[in-house]
Amino acid sequence: MAELIFDDDGITLRAAADGILTLRMNRGQNAVNPALITSLSAALDKVDQADHPKSLIITAEGKFFSNGLDLEFMMSNAVGTPIMIESFWKILARILVMDCRTVAAINGHGFGAGLFLALACDFRVMRTSRGYLCWPELNLGMRLAKGFSELSKAKASQATLREGVLTGKRYNSSEALKAGLVDVECPIENLIEEAAEMAVAGLPENLGLANFDPEALKLIKVELYTDAYRALTLGTVATHAHSRL
Repeated sequence: MAELIFDDDGITLRAAADGILTLRMNRGQNAVNPALITSLSAALDKVDQADHPKSLIITAEGKFFSNGLDLEFMMSNAVGTPIMIESFWKILARILVMDCRTVAAINGHGFGAGLFLALACDFRVMRTSRGYLCWPELNLGMRLAKGFSELSKAKASQATLREGVLTGKRYNSSEALKAGLVDVECPIENLIEEAAEMAVAGLPENLGLANFDPEALKLIKVELYTDAYRALTLGTVATHAHSRL
């Protein structure tokens, strides 16, 4: 049985003997706010400290993977909102270039920041029958902001961006698979098993690697996703839409 190595405010992290770490969110809608960000950051510290070989699964409990940014917090904290969003960008950047395989096991709705959390992972598995992924910014009258837009461009095709961002389409699992937003769809009862198989497959031994270097993997991801990484680490909410970082 996996060992519980972190437990804080609805965020847990378990480590299995085979090197698979599972980060689970259990905060209702898992809305992105300062409390969630603080707990996620501390959990990722534990992931970073874990020995190799390892892979990370990110999932949640209930109806939501994440319902996105905490709009209630944003409406009452105009000054704190940019700080919160930029802090979340740092979380996404850490996951984006993590020195091991990362897999999102999408158990339910992933709206806005929830979709971005999944996109930051290397691979994505989504449950069938229930749950949608979407970019809600058009519907909410919001811009994407630089960190989110560059991450989207790094992980989704131009055709999917045009459809998803410019229409606000909600993707069920089959549509998300066809659009390339997820790699596998499966019933909820098989979700963690499918994600674990994908995570185990990414361990260096199972990839048949002759000389695995975690730092090299991280740098490869930085090189693949340079614009997204720079936007997430150097950008601000106030960064102009037309700017290049």
